[in-house]
Amino acid sequence: MKKNSSFSNLLYALKQVWLADKLLLIFTLFKNSIEQIFYVFFFVYLTKYIFNCIERNIPYTNLFRFLVIACSLHIVVHFICGWYEAYRKVKTPAVYRQIFHRVMDISDDLELKDYESPDFYDKYARALDHCVDDAIDLAIKTGVYIGNVISTVMSLVIVISVDPAFVFFLIVPIFFSFYFGRKNSRTQYDREQSITRDKRIADYVKRVYYEKKYAAEVRLFDINSLMLEKQENAVLQMEKVSLKYRLKSAFYSFLMKGSYSILAGVLAFFYVILKVRYGNVTDVSSYVAMITAMAFSTDQLKAAVENRIFLSNGAKLFQNLREFLERDPKERSDRLKVSEIASIELKNVSFTYPGAKDPSIRNVSFRWNKGEKLAIVGYNGAGKTTLIKLLMGLYPVTEGQILVNGMDIGLIDPESYRKCFGTVFQDLQVFAMTLSENVLMRRPKDENDHETVRTALQNAQFDIAHPGLTGGLDTVISREFDEEGFVPSGGQSQKIAIARVFAQNPDMVILDEPSSALDPLAEYNMYNNMMKLSEGKGVVFISHRLSSARMADTIYLMKDGCIAEHGSHEELMAQNGFYHEMFLLQAQNYQESIPEEMLKGAAAYYG
Repeated sequence: MKKNSSFSNLLYALKQVWLADKLLLIFTLFKNSIEQIFYVFFFVYLTKYIFNCIERNIPYTNLFRFLVIACSLHIVVHFICGWYEAYRKVKTPAVYRQIFHRVMDISDDLELKDYESPDFYDKYARALDHCVDDAIDLAIKTGVYIGNVISTVMSLVIVISVDPAFVFFLIVPIFFSFYFGRKNSRTQYDREQSITRDKRIADYVKRVYYEKKYAAEVRLFDINSLMLEKQENAVLQMEKVSLKYRLKSAFYSFLMKGSYSILAGVLAFFYVILKVRYGNVTDVSSYVAMITAMAFSTDQLKAAVENRIFLSNGAKLFQNLREFLERDPKERSDRLKVSEIASIELKNVSFTYPGAKDPSIRNVSFRWNKGEKLAIVGYNGAGKTTLIKLLMGLYPVTEGQILVNGMDIGLIDPESYRKCFGTVFQDLQVFAMTLSENVLMRRPKDENDHETVRTALQNAQFDIAHPGLTGGLDTVISREFDEEGFVPSGGQSQKIAIARVFAQNPDMVILDEPSSALDPLAEYNMYNNMMKLSEGKGVVFISHRLSSARMADTIYLMKDGCIAEHGSHEELMAQNGFYHEMFLLQAQNYQESIPEEMLKGAAAYYG
């Protein structure tokens, strides 16, 4: 995506606040600008007026009346500021929904190959880091900057009305300040870009120590030294990089601030003293007042430059988020939405992971029709899971073609396509939500939804009467946020994930090693239930236990990314090939490990 200008990115950020809540943007710009503008009146014009009243002996009642008006306006401005702060806190969630939720929605459309790239992760991390707060902060700083600019101009007009020579002490620093300010802004932006990778590494190490899934390995193995070294190296690298940029930033900041501190501050002060002492000045009070005015103008100029740097830097960083939010909607607008899948055919499909030298899938061809039960078997690393992900369109094929209902998968809307599947992956996840929500993957609407959950869990052989489910189907899974939560075992987690498929009732079912934590009998019952309830649907399942594969109409054995053998159980056994060897080996292992008294049950299980 092309790089946009800082101003364009700033307008885009303000647009996000506008879309979330129009009044919030208007209120933000108005409050933060009017606040700065009022300071000109209160600290510059009012000071000049008071000195003039004293020098010219203007009646005290006039001065008192003017002060009452000024103080009243000051109270009104503070009231507006207080009201705004309350309103902003209430409306911030709306901006959150507008931006962060949009990022999450778009994340669903990202291809899995994107996650194989560290550069993508860097950009994604920067996008998430600058989601909600940055949009509101940019709006606030924009309002303040507008106020800074207007108040600087207004104070400049007041100052010039006293003596045009004062313009030199403000205009010249403006050019110096903005020049060095832009240099400073670029330096800060480059620093942010340079430390992203190391920041992610440091965050990863912290995640290892507070996420439960790492807890067992952290305690069983001595990886503290490795993790701490990893984090220390990342932190040291961040400090090293940051130091280089911070030294440059400090240098530019010194030149930037020095220009208006010396010219608009010290030299202007001496000019006033010399003018009053040696010049033909009739309005001494105005010149004395200008000392305060110049100090205020200096502060406003300083704030304007610093806010300009913030806006420029923040707008550049917002580019990362904008790249996500501006993904071209036309990319998929012309793709065909599908509500049913009749067949999926792979034609000479090969796939190589980004950055890998050798393909993981090589010249695979087969057809999967609705109603057919397929099993994919093979040793670890044969490419089974990768093939499933290609089948679902999660990766684009490197070579060959995938046809869905006779059409190239690239012509089909991926969201509608994936909704036709019920899936359980090997690296399944359960979430810190209620049991019902974990099964439905949404909030239950009524008792019918709860009944669907019960039936799905029972079909998945999950014990819904487990004593740990203190809240029944509304028990929270995990104790991360609820002390009364239920922590499922590996097998129970798999049953919850399998229950999702039963609850979804999809056209096509994909099971990628969903039963690795189940005992053989539980696995057999689960597959048996799945086959009965999936009558008329397409089913593809991966299993290391070849006894379960016997339930499939066709078995595909993968080896080194290729389909080495395929056919029914009987046909493959008759070939005396890899499948035959694997099956006999597993059967022998089971007979050696199962006690004598259980062999009859095992024999029934194996058929």
